[in-house]
Amino acid sequence: MNPLWRKYLDVRAPRYTSYPSALHFDEQATAADYGKRLGEVGLYEPLSLYVHIPFCRQMCWYCGCNMRVENDYGRALRYVRALNNEIGTVGRRLGGAGRPLSVHFGGGTPNFLKVAEIGDILGAIELALGLTDGTRLAIELDPRLIGDGDVERLAALGFNRMSLGVQDFDPGVQAAINRIQSFEMIESAVGDMRRVGVNDVSFDLLYGLPKQTAESFEATLEKTIALSPDRVAVFGYAHLPSQLPRQRLLDETLLPPEETRADLAGLADDMLVAAGYRRVGFDHYAKPDNPLARAELEGRLRRNFQGFTDDLADTTIGFGASAIGFVGGLYAQNAKTLGDYYRCTDRGELATARGLVLSPREVTIGQTIRGLLCRSQADIASLLAALSPTEANAVCARLESLEADGVISWDGDRIALRPEARPLSRVVAMALDPYAPVIKDGAARTLARAL
Repeated sequence: MNPLWRKYLDVRAPRYTSYPSALHFDEQATAADYGKRLGEVGLYEPLSLYVHIPFCRQMCWYCGCNMRVENDYGRALRYVRALNNEIGTVGRRLGGAGRPLSVHFGGGTPNFLKVAEIGDILGAIELALGLTDGTRLAIELDPRLIGDGDVERLAALGFNRMSLGVQDFDPGVQAAINRIQSFEMIESAVGDMRRVGVNDVSFDLLYGLPKQTAESFEATLEKTIALSPDRVAVFGYAHLPSQLPRQRLLDETLLPPEETRADLAGLADDMLVAAGYRRVGFDHYAKPDNPLARAELEGRLRRNFQGFTDDLADTTIGFGASAIGFVGGLYAQNAKTLGDYYRCTDRGELATARGLVLSPREVTIGQTIRGLLCRSQADIASLLAALSPTEANAVCARLESLEADGVISWDGDRIALRPEARPLSRVVAMALDPYAPVIKDGAARTLARAL
């Protein structure tokens, strides 16, 4: 890595799966706002559906998801009933409008549910919103909970994209994060997927975990390449124990230093590219014939709450506790606690608890940042025009500093990320963001928007 870039290693930049981030959501966006926009969805408008399953069998100490450990399956069945109620409520608000392009089950652990319950949820979606043979069904799977025949039954339901939470193959690292799963377990799951014709298998890997070294992570990458998933997401672990109490269970003295984290990210990039994977965005890799790689090559790559995607839908509908949707310029997030979520769904009401109605300038900023992250370049003329003179000067000053350090090139209104600076994409995106660093106070945020 360029020595001038070392100072950026400890920058904690937003992931920008939304703009502004969910930290800016507030209760001024209501269920009534969400319902109004659902009623304005076009008859054939493409929809991306997200279904959140918050349950896990065991707590992974690194996890930043909205999840809860559950040992009573009856409570999961209660949740499925609430989900199906919410799906029906949203379907009535849509009134037959919208056509689902994709359905993504995330969590938590979606396969905490039995395949029969997952089928019931799909049935509710089919009844309320409609599904076609072309609708892509994706699911995140914990390999420790995959039972005999589960993969075959999921494929029979239509799931053609399956993602495995691998994180790291090293037994010492797995013990340090409380997630023990053998290589043979992952190998068996991949074999089952290939046998039933699943042609889009994805692995999630994490770097920056306790006990990780260059040698151990190299072995993890070698095993990943040997299993030949179609896509690999390589995420940096974010250690936020003040916000995520479960992370306090990790031994902080075993976390690798920032320079080692950068080396691990570089190692993943070198090995995956050498193995024939194509870079997609700043943290995804895909085989050249994978739809994600083709979308990147053809300039169709998008970014939403699932990360980088080839999904062309502008409208996302989230189902489940804490799930986030985006409809007609409104971010709408459901109640986070199960009690609050159940109170809404039992009454046949939308479960929206907070959100954000985008201002025109936020739309412009978000489009520019997403363009940069997806294409490594952006025209910033519209963004600068949307900012106050003070904000525009601050953005330009940050970009000038990045240009001086060789992170970006800047020609007229266009900036471009240097190819070797791809890991710093989020830092460059943050330079374009007038809300960075994050403003948590609601009054301060209102003032910032008024500038």
